[in-house]
Amino acid sequence: MSEGTARDLFSGDPAAIEAGLDDWVAELERNAEHYQELQRRVDDVRLTATSPNGAVTVTVDASGALVDATFTPKVLNTAPEELGRQLMAAVGQARARITDEVGRAAAETVGGDGAQRITGYYREKFGVPDERPGRRDRAEDVDGSVYHQEGF
Repeated sequence: MSEGTARDLFSGDPAAIEAGLDDWVAELERNAEHYQELQRRVDDVRLTATSPNGAVTVTVDASGALVDATFTPKVLNTAPEELGRQLMAAVGQARARITDEVGRAAAETVGGDGAQRITGYYREKFGVPDERPGRRDRAEDVDGSVYHQEGF
């Protein structure tokens, strides 16, 4: 609250002061509800991506933590060091979409400057998909397997 606003709020008619304080408290409560809804939505974020050769599908949460990994029979024909690269590629692709997903949730719940600040934090931490070199939503690899991403 700026100094001018505080002066305006506490000068004049006591009934007007009380009404001003009630409005201010109501706005704070609305903002708190919006941020609580955002927290619930961020807690529910799960982003899934499949490796370029289809050997592994991973899911990450909004913090970028790996919460699931599923392997297909293609792992039997994938060298261990290549499997590691495939896993990390899938994790990277899933993480690259966190900023957009959380940014959308922030815009829909808190909006305005709050959403911009939150999106900026995630952009610094994870970047945005378009900034990542070699980003592909769907492409065929040399072995003919199809790379794809899924979001929740």
